[in-house]
Amino acid sequence: MKRTYLYVVILALVFTVMIFSTINKFNGVREQYKTIEPNLDNYSTAEITMLAFERMKVALLSTENNNEFLIRKKIFDSKIKILENKSDNNIDFFYDNEFLILIKKIRNQSEQLSMIYSANANIADRKLKTLSFMNDMQPTLTDLQEVIYRIQISHFYATKNIIKDNSTYTKYYALLCIFLSFILIMLLWRHITKLKETLLKKNIFISAIYHELSSSIQKIQLSSEMIDIHNDVFGAARYINNIKLHSNKIFHQTREILEYSKIEIGNIQLNESTFYLKDLLHEVASSFDNTNGNAVSINCTSKNRRIRSDKQKLLSIIINLLDNANKNTKNGTIYLSLKLVDSFLYLYVKDNGCGFDIKNINTLYRPFNQGAEKETRQGLGLGLTIIKNYVKIFNGKIRARSRLNMGSTFLVRVAVEPA
Repeated sequence: MKRTYLYVVILALVFTVMIFSTINKFNGVREQYKTIEPNLDNYSTAEITMLAFERMKVALLSTENNNEFLIRKKIFDSKIKILENKSDNNIDFFYDNEFLILIKKIRNQSEQLSMIYSANANIADRKLKTLSFMNDMQPTLTDLQEVIYRIQISHFYATKNIIKDNSTYTKYYALLCIFLSFILIMLLWRHITKLKETLLKKNIFISAIYHELSSSIQKIQLSSEMIDIHNDVFGAARYINNIKLHSNKIFHQTREILEYSKIEIGNIQLNESTFYLKDLLHEVASSFDNTNGNAVSINCTSKNRRIRSDKQKLLSIIINLLDNANKNTKNGTIYLSLKLVDSFLYLYVKDNGCGFDIKNINTLYRPFNQGAEKETRQGLGLGLTIIKNYVKIFNGKIRARSRLNMGSTFLVRVAVEPA
């Protein structure tokens, strides 16, 4: 589950980064368009500046009115001022070294032109000298016009390349986003499917609890009603033993449910104590329920050794292994072997029951799985899940071997502290 959440978080982060990158790319295009500002001040600047200059020249030649020329001169100066304002910052459209040199030159020439026009009182003389100087200004304006064209073309191609690059990036990002969306949908679908399976298994589990507990309770009730200690002492003893048997069964089943609930909420830890292995085996032997006519063979070469570990969890591992073997074996023999080697306790449980397909080993330790291949066995299907989690707490390992209709073998290694 945690791994699934990690995958979802990683995919969400990648998805977010791609969206941010795409937005950033388009913001670059937008900023580029802002600097271009498609209006007459940019794309027709060269023509407007030259037109203002020509009109100033026409005003000089065609009229004796000084005001007309001065008005045209002010319009021309305003165009130069606008160009200066659009070139004094490195983010401006006309920020270019050659352009800055030419605009400064044309501004100085315009100031000289004003001085020439004002210095000559004679109208003919003033026109001649002013016109001569304006002809000297013509090459500078032509150079400025060419630089403006160059800047405009440069910005056009820069914007074109940005749009082209961003369209390519956006295409790939869109495809990748679709792919990631598909993966996210598949992960969610897989998660929902697993959730449905878990809910189904839990419903089966609740049904199994009801079946197991109600069956034992009914047998206890029936046995208690059949007891007649006055007229049938031997029969009463048999019914009392039956009550004890099913009472113990209910006790073990409720304990199994409690252990699994602790595993589910992560509330399990080792409660260590010091004990003899022979005491552990004695409790194992006394708790074995021989309901299917099976014999149990116990072998321990280290039974007189003392260890420090969690006795109850070790007992639960062994009892659940024996119970699993007992449920899947009829009129057979179950072998239990314990061996202490250095700081490890090895548990070996073998039966000659129905076995299971080893290909399904990955589902063997899942909750509500009863492990049987051909038919449903009695029980809650939590034993192997509890074993797997307890072995993990002991920093141990568990291995299983099995063949259909020939039996199963479980080998468990757990870390203990010899005392």
